[in-house]
Amino acid sequence: MVGHGPLKPSIGVRVPARQQMDFTNSFLNPFLIYLPKVFSAGVILLAAFFYLRVLKNPEDSASRLKKLAVWVIGFRFFYALILTLGQYFVWNEDQFGKLFLKQPNNYFIFYSWERFWLDAVLSAVIAFLFWFFLKALQKKESRFFCPGETELGLALTIAVGWPDCVIFIPLTFLLVVLFSLFRMIFLKESYTTIGWPFIFAAALTLISGSAVLSSLGLLGVLN
Repeated sequence: MVGHGPLKPSIGVRVPARQQMDFTNSFLNPFLIYLPKVFSAGVILLAAFFYLRVLKNPEDSASRLKKLAVWVIGFRFFYALILTLGQYFVWNEDQFGKLFLKQPNNYFIFYSWERFWLDAVLSAVIAFLFWFFLKALQKKESRFFCPGETELGLALTIAVGWPDCVIFIPLTFLLVVLFSLFRMIFLKESYTTIGWPFIFAAALTLISGSAVLSSLGLLGVLN
């Protein structure tokens, strides 16, 4: 998630060994690290609740999933802003840290972009590309979609975030196949919508996405 990893050298400036000057390594460390996970878990639970309501009353409840997507996007960028302001405060209160704020090559801006904002932007870009793909698929094969499911996909893609969305998206389609086989064999139903695969894929990704990426050797590359 945002801001977990080790400090990354960039823009020709040597990063100090004093990692306590990093805001995410400050006394707020546990709160800052686990906040996105807790938020994402809450989003998945809310998404499941709203989706159940959509199945019962599609016209009345689909808009809730759209609002949820907006709130998730807002959280990602608000979180990046909080980390940026916090980092500025930590460096500004430290005599050594002030040197980095005075760097002529805008080191603080590049540091904040790489450390806090890049994950949020990548999450949003991939989520919207996926959303456009789902909208196009819905237009062509509407029978596979319930109202609000494209917005459900948008919200959950941003909720799992970068780089876990690399696991979430293919896992969703794998679960669609498994759900379809189950419904065809045991329930004698021909079609499966994508809503529940979205929710289960998001939950599985939240629990084990980083571990899967790490086992594939991709975590260090993508993070």
